[in-house]
Order: sequence, then structure tokens, then C-alpha cells
Amino acid sequence: MHCISIQISPKHARDFDRAAFLQRVRAIRSPEVDAIEEKGKLFLSFNFFTEFPAQLWQELQQALYLDASYAPKIAPVSIAICEGETEDDCLLLHHFNGDEPLDRFA
Repeated sequence: MHCISIQISPKHARDFDRAAFLQRVRAIRSPEVDAIEEKGKLFLSFNFFTEFPAQLWQELQQALYLDASYAPKIAPVSIAICEGETEDDCLLLHHFNGDEPLDRFA
């Protein structure tokens, strides 16, 4: 089982429109939502579990990061990672800093 996690930067988490995000992704897959407050910061993650991470990531990208109307809202405030079965099995799929090198599915 793999988990694609879209994490909202703590700096932007309080103002992030969760309802709009969930409305966009629910037709693809409903995520588990983690909202954890720690030392005055809100850590907000949307976790999508799947056996087919490449296919799910393609669908999520289309709905979020490649959508002309929504990409400006999500891309600058989030990172997306895919975690696999082992600790070493982790891919960086999106980063709000465009200079960060990204991983791809093999």
C-alpha cells in the first residue's frame, strides 16, 4: 500500500480552503485528513491510500496542479509526497519551491 500525501505549508494551513480542496478530489478518492496543532502551528495533510500510486497521482495532478483555475491556489502552498512500504520508499512529487528536484514514478 502506498500513501500520496498532500501537505499544506503551516504558514498557509489556517487560511487554506479545505472544502474546495475536498470537493475537487472526492470524485477521485476521499482522503484521510490530518490536522495537527503543535507549538502554535497547524500541520494539515490530506492522505490518499492506494495500490496504484502512479495512476492516482496522475488523476490528482489533473484535478489540482494542472488545473488552470486551481493550480495557483494549491501549488504555492503545498508539497506532495508518495510513501511506500519501506522508509526508503519516498518520492517528492510536488514542492512549492519550483527549484526543488522532483521524483517520478518508474
